[in-house]
Amino acid sequence: MTSSTTSLPLPALIIIAVVGLFLAAMLQSIEVAFSRMSIARATDLVEEERQNASALLALLNHRRRATLVLRGFRTFFQVIVAVSLTLAFSAMSLAWWATALVALLAITFVHFVFISLAPSRWGQRSPEKIALSGAPLVSSLVTLTRFLDPLVEAIRGRLPASGLTEAEARAEMANDLREMVDQVGETEGLEDEDRAMLRSVLDLGHTLVREVMVPRTEMVTAPADLPAHKALRLFVRSGFSRIPVEGDDVDDIRGILYFKDVVARLQTYGADMDQVAEQMMRPVEFTVEMKPADDLLRLMQADHFHMAIVIDEYGGVAGLVALEDLIEEVVGDLTDEHDKGIIEPEQRDDGSWRVPARYPITELGELFDLELEDDDVDSVGGLLAKALGRVPLPGAQGDALGIHMLAEEARGRRRQVGTIVCSLLVASDESTEETSEDA
Repeated sequence: MTSSTTSLPLPALIIIAVVGLFLAAMLQSIEVAFSRMSIARATDLVEEERQNASALLALLNHRRRATLVLRGFRTFFQVIVAVSLTLAFSAMSLAWWATALVALLAITFVHFVFISLAPSRWGQRSPEKIALSGAPLVSSLVTLTRFLDPLVEAIRGRLPASGLTEAEARAEMANDLREMVDQVGETEGLEDEDRAMLRSVLDLGHTLVREVMVPRTEMVTAPADLPAHKALRLFVRSGFSRIPVEGDDVDDIRGILYFKDVVARLQTYGADMDQVAEQMMRPVEFTVEMKPADDLLRLMQADHFHMAIVIDEYGGVAGLVALEDLIEEVVGDLTDEHDKGIIEPEQRDDGSWRVPARYPITELGELFDLELEDDDVDSVGGLLAKALGRVPLPGAQGDALGIHMLAEEARGRRRQVGTIVCSLLVASDESTEETSEDA
């Protein structure tokens, strides 16, 4: 074995390895360049009468075959490089394990840097130039492999059918479209905002309903026996146009009450109408929290409903999702035209402070020179909700940690309390934590 290894033509092996490395790197850069080219752009190049544009367009129209051919020949040259380097290292006077280790490390480094990393960068930086330059070579390789078509078809016929589910196929298509959006954005000057919106549309299929829903802790519900005039007051105070109707508890959602239905009934039958929420509500739609958001959006469009109650894996209510929640995933936050910008803490004439609902309670304590901490909540809005035992609405008041809190305006599409007026409790009341809400 020693004599056979010492007689190996080392220079020839090195030359073969270098040539194979060059060809593998070239095919890798061409493959990356092809992946970043669109048929629309290739058509434009044909109209511009660019050299090799017609060949490139023909290859892109059969992109899958061209990609398979490129990968096949690239793998062939990678094997040549690996074998040549292994034989070259075996000619050294090293132990077998040392030869194997050195060859493994060297081949890994060469493949990663000179076949995967650098050529991919070249293909990404100049996809159009490299794709046009490599089109004739790829066309020749595709033609060269035509004689293998009967063998490929015979093997394909014996293989089991693709195991891709419909969801997996859609996800794969979405990934392809997402890459195309990035490519078009880089080559065609697509604005960042437009590209972000297109990506949001594609990402909607990967977004679950539970990621966009309003959690049950933030749901505003109406009791089933709530009279019409009180329901109207609840609509006005909450700012919502649709409110779920609950029976025994929040896990017993019986329907959806619409603001326009209540107003219509009051206008028709007058203020003395004795109907309650359960008599005026509409049927409720349910969905599971693991459902893809785009599936729910299509279902809402097909069945003409705007709100659904989200059910968790145990059958309980996890939250609710509205059509606007899904639209926000695509176009961004929807804000009311009267909503203000960022709210800063503001001291009032009576010594109280108006702060955002999300203002940390530790920083609120600094405003009053107190040390405020709570193990359950971090924000002023959370502290008020804890004191009330429910979602605060504008006008709700509560006391906690020696602070009196008054919920002011509701902000945003979800009509969450935006600002809270905080003041110190009188000394005699600091030991109590009474909560109240204006009628």
